[in-house]
Amino acid sequence: MAERSLQEKVITQQLRTIFKAAQAHSKITEKECGLSSAKLWMLYEISAKPGILVSQLARELSIHPSTCSNMLDKIEEKELIHRDRSKMDQRSVHIYLTDKGRQLLNKAPSPPQGKLSSALQALSPEQLVDLESSLKIFIEALHFEDSKAALTPIIGD
Repeated sequence: MAERSLQEKVITQQLRTIFKAAQAHSKITEKECGLSSAKLWMLYEISAKPGILVSQLARELSIHPSTCSNMLDKIEEKELIHRDRSKMDQRSVHIYLTDKGRQLLNKAPSPPQGKLSSALQALSPEQLVDLESSLKIFIEALHFEDSKAALTPIIGD
């Protein structure tokens, strides 16, 4: 029983470390470029895929499309992006970086997609499977019923 109690403490500390790392990266990002790490990642994806649609961007960032639109509104207010409505399909809106957005992205801290995403990319396929499986069980044990929780950024929007 003592071993299980120790494991629970270690895991609690590990989870705290994960959240603190995400918070620290977000604070550095915000201080250096005036954007949350989620918005910086958004700029990075727009830069990599000029003309990307809102729905595609939401999928790339693993966020809800309405969350994505709200974040884009804030970035557009800062004149970092511009949106073009498709002439053939008025429902389609393509997103592009402005010169100001490109300049900000060039001086922004790395990794632009955030510490969590870059750390996940460093894991082997087997490690990803194990982590996903364990986290699924852990989340189920939390009995947390928020269908949008997985589709909103952890830090800032």
